[in-house]
Amino acid sequence: MSAAGALTALGADLSFSVSYNIASELLDAASEAHITEEELICIVLGLSVLIAAVPNSLQAARRVATAAWSAGVVWWRGGQDGSRAAAGPGARPGHASAGAAAPGAALGAAPGAAPATAPAAAHSDVLEFLLLLLRMAHRISISICVQLLASNVRTKQPLRSVRIASLLAVSLFFLFLESASRLGTAQQR
Repeated sequence: MSAAGALTALGADLSFSVSYNIASELLDAASEAHITEEELICIVLGLSVLIAAVPNSLQAARRVATAAWSAGVVWWRGGQDGSRAAAGPGARPGHASAGAAAPGAALGAAPGAAPATAPAAAHSDVLEFLLLLLRMAHRISISICVQLLASNVRTKQPLRSVRIASLLAVSLFFLFLESASRLGTAQQR
């Protein structure tokens, strides 16, 4: 087994044990606050949906910020190296005149050079770490939902056969959700 596979298995085991303990604590806190198990399940499921939406929002904000940073660098370089004078009076930085620069080239940059995004790239490591934490929080919150649903089934159903069938239905439902979410991300790529 590779190191990545071992770490993935360890992460799955940790998320299960952590979610089991968190679910137990949430059930105790809900009973103290006079919140029903169904309401608690709805709250945790709603939070997991919100946590699932945050990474996509962060990635979209990152794309917008990187594009804005690149445009600002191109504009700034256009006004710093005297290329405004070469472009003619009244020319604005970032807008090439006929013959001032090749189409698509940044003013003030060497031909064929890409705009500098080093500061934006430095922030990508922090963003990747935040995205990893959010994915882990999402996995744990979904696991907590499964634990809460299983606990609810165990306490509400008097017949063992009904409990087993209900627990199997819960596991199939969450397996369906996981596979459907993977299909959605595969189609986006």
